[in-house]
Amino acid sequence: MEASLRVFAVDDDQLILDVLAEMLDGSCDLETFVSGDACLMRVADVKPDLILLDVSMPVMDGYALCRELKGDWETRDIPVLFASANDDSETRLRCYEAGGDDFIQKPFSSAELDGKLKAARRILEEKKALREQAGYAQRTAMAAMVSMGELGVVLQFMSKSFACNSMTELASAVIDAMGQYDLKAAVQMRLGDEVLSLSENGHDVPLEVSVLNHVRESGRIFQFKTRCVFNYGRVTLMVNNLPLDDAERCGRIRDNGALLAEGADARLKAIEAEMLAAQRRAGIEMALPRLYSTLDGVQNNYRRNCFELTQVMIEFQEALTKAYIHLGLMEAQEEQLSSMANLFMNRVVGTQDASLEIVGQLERLADDLKVLLKSS
Repeated sequence: MEASLRVFAVDDDQLILDVLAEMLDGSCDLETFVSGDACLMRVADVKPDLILLDVSMPVMDGYALCRELKGDWETRDIPVLFASANDDSETRLRCYEAGGDDFIQKPFSSAELDGKLKAARRILEEKKALREQAGYAQRTAMAAMVSMGELGVVLQFMSKSFACNSMTELASAVIDAMGQYDLKAAVQMRLGDEVLSLSENGHDVPLEVSVLNHVRESGRIFQFKTRCVFNYGRVTLMVNNLPLDDAERCGRIRDNGALLAEGADARLKAIEAEMLAAQRRAGIEMALPRLYSTLDGVQNNYRRNCFELTQVMIEFQEALTKAYIHLGLMEAQEEQLSSMANLFMNRVVGTQDASLEIVGQLERLADDLKVLLKSS
């Protein structure tokens, strides 16, 4: 971890702060505080890259301090890593509702803490990139809202989704569409063994992933407080800021959110089918050269067998003619034996011709597959 990462740690237990200072020595620029008020005073002068915040503290607990930070335009983008000895769903959900970005359980593991700091750096870099695009994205969203109705946003997403060829592109299109409604949302998509979670905070933010994993089994449409979840197949869409004071608009958001989630799931199924088709195409392309090579081998083997069989039949006829001299057969008997020999030799030749026809059919099938690959 680079030393330029500035971390504030807030905990009313000085012993824990001392342990943190020892664990993070050399990993980052650490400042410690025993109260939320002390941290706020320092934040007014210096903005840290990350705040490691204890949940339970006297006077101002971690939840209140986090809400204070997230409610201030100057400090709202500072990532907050909550720390608590309780690792239950209620605690994690309260941390998420307060605006937390990640969660770590006490007592701290050095390896886990180091991983959290690395994740925080990645999220900071993603937020910086998002801020650089924010101006353009906001202008685009406002122009779309002026020129289109709310249903138009859904139709625009449906049209745009056809050009999406990956989960990342499709998830970004969903977040962009929700942004045009002035809604903050997080979406999770699942394709095979691959799972992607995305929001305006970046992709795979740990605490968001935890909440999305929890609500993905909550039913098709599930609302709790200012949040509404839409589950369709392999897509989970969560809106975080429902305007509860406007019941009519909430109803439209539920309708349009369901359409977006259902459309995203349909496109995700199509992407999976396209990936499967591409894999099959690649398999056929790899198999065709082997098929042609095998057919060439069969033809060469057929020609060699024909030549050898012809030689055997000639030798057989010569041996049979010479045998007539010693057998003392009548002319009619010799003609009968010769006729029988010719009959069976013709049957052998016919069998070989049938085999050659099967080889020809396989060659025509391979040529048809080759034409289909070129036209697809």
